[in-house]
Amino acid sequence: MHMMSSEMQRCIDECLRCYQMCFGMAMTHCLEKGGDHVKPPHFRAMIACGEMCRDAAGMMLMKAPRAADFCRLCADVCEDCAKECDPIPDMKDCAAECRRCAEECRKMSGRKMAA
Repeated sequence: MHMMSSEMQRCIDECLRCYQMCFGMAMTHCLEKGGDHVKPPHFRAMIACGEMCRDAAGMMLMKAPRAADFCRLCADVCEDCAKECDPIPDMKDCAAECRRCAEECRKMSGRKMAA
């Protein structure tokens, strides 16, 4: 197995954690709670964040030429999700995870992905 940089591995791990947090919370916690948790802007942001994180991780794993672009977009989508989660009291952990992922993706978006 070809080794990847520790920075890329950290970003992949963070993206997968964020995917699990956002998609998992949306499909269980938010759907079960209802109310603000399932309002379209919040719910869409969570699903979009989860999917973007999964896609960014996949692009890094395959060392795709546009992986850095995916990371840049992923950081923006994560920030959007964090802003949607902030006003909902029991969504603070999700917002924090989104911000951690955004930070790692911003770092990775500035790097050239080695072929």
